[in-house]
Amino acid sequence: MQVVVDGLKTHYLDINPQEKNTLVFLHGWKSSSKFWVPFSKLLKSTHRIILIDLPGFGSTDQFSTEPEIPLFTDFIHHFVKRLKLKNITLVGHSFGGLLALDYAIKYPADLSFLILVAPAVVKEKPSQAKRKIRFAEIARPLFTIIPNNHFEKYLGWYTPRDYRHANEYQQKILKKIVLYDLKPSLNKVTIPTNIVWGKLDFVVPNLGKYLNTKIPNSHLHVIDGSGHLCFLTHPKELSDIFNQILSD
Repeated sequence: MQVVVDGLKTHYLDINPQEKNTLVFLHGWKSSSKFWVPFSKLLKSTHRIILIDLPGFGSTDQFSTEPEIPLFTDFIHHFVKRLKLKNITLVGHSFGGLLALDYAIKYPADLSFLILVAPAVVKEKPSQAKRKIRFAEIARPLFTIIPNNHFEKYLGWYTPRDYRHANEYQQKILKKIVLYDLKPSLNKVTIPTNIVWGKLDFVVPNLGKYLNTKIPNSHLHVIDGSGHLCFLTHPKELSDIFNQILSD
């Protein structure tokens, strides 16, 4: 399905549209809604499920201006208003988790619950981030012949499996992500929050315990043996967590 939001042709999938309670999924960097379709089929059919392509990913147009993080957050807010969504549980993975948390801080009245899956919400030191970005750019050709996990422990965010295919716009977004810091605002979250993390996540190292202590009314779930892409590698374990959350 398509709708125009902030002048952008926006692609989304709408599953179980007859249900009143709604899950809105925000995917990670260099991803899109299609990667969440198999996982969505494992969830109980008691909720409407909306999978959106964020600006510049999947089939949604990109911003014509510099892709700042608040611009994405406002875009999601306008999407919610455009579709007249209510009783929302906002779900965000990685970059999408950063946006979901930013949204909960800025627009809490829109939400009922928040589910964060390995959210990228704590910035790195600018000097360290710049070194990693520079190294990732130089080492890019090696990603095709050396497994990603050889880089992950050092580079973290900068080694998604499709990094070598990221365009200039998407790389700009990545640089914004790693420097956007929600640490000082975590105690402002008023929405009941569930945090999910893969125990072996090297892309965004496990900050679940930290977020759990800083975000009021939050609960932490850890998936043993899982890395950053738990919805692809451990869909059953993750869907069990989701279905339990949605049943409470």
